[in-house]
Amino acid sequence: MTLPYTFDDDLIKMLRAPKPLYLYKYHPMNLHLIEMLTNAKFYMSKKSDLNDPLDLTYPISLENYLNLYFEKNSSLERDPSLIEILSSCFNRDVERGCIDWTNDFEELKFKLRVSCFTEDGNNPLMWAHYAHNHTGVCLKFDMAGDIDLEKILYPISYKDELIEVEKISDFTKCLLTKLKAWSIEKEWRIISEKERISFKNGTLVEIVFGLNVSDSTVRWFKQFLENVYFMHTSICKLKIKENRIVKVDEWGDELNRD
Repeated sequence: MTLPYTFDDDLIKMLRAPKPLYLYKYHPMNLHLIEMLTNAKFYMSKKSDLNDPLDLTYPISLENYLNLYFEKNSSLERDPSLIEILSSCFNRDVERGCIDWTNDFEELKFKLRVSCFTEDGNNPLMWAHYAHNHTGVCLKFDMAGDIDLEKILYPISYKDELIEVEKISDFTKCLLTKLKAWSIEKEWRIISEKERISFKNGTLVEIVFGLNVSDSTVRWFKQFLENVYFMHTSICKLKIKENRIVKVDEWGDELNRD
């Protein structure tokens, strides 16, 4: 899905950021992981699933909302009674912390979902947070092997403050902007209204199991992956060696970490 928004020069520059060779997804050991691998489909998270409460929000003032509303509905006059109704509805939504006002804009009528990735396949904080203290995995994807996925991958830009919507193109910037506190995640994301997005089996090139995943679980996964046609996906595990965390292959040989 291509984002259905207008574009300005700043947004075009954001979207033209060069894509990294590989992207990674840290994931807990749960049913979503099994379903993802069984069906070769990414689960797309709702806003309520995200750990950043400001993600997928659109900061906007009443004045800018009214300007955009009448810009999008140019046949309507700025009648005082209509302005009063719109203002009342907008203020009510803001007070309730909801974004029902976005239904006034064609660009935002669908319910957005995201699937998140990172450029960093060797991040101890993400191993702790997203792979549940090393009881999960880090999945390595070669997105260049899936042209359909490449078309819907967008980089996140990190700012000191969130963008306030002043023009239609700012809606897209809001979807792709987070506060600098999150910059350590080096995030890319798929944005869609779909609940799941398919990927080609060959896109998943490696699975790294965390320190606290048992060897028996790794063996089970190797057999499972062969049964669901990921037989060419490399299987690795993290181990502690002296004072280092190293990545080893299924025979215990040390590998270079990304």
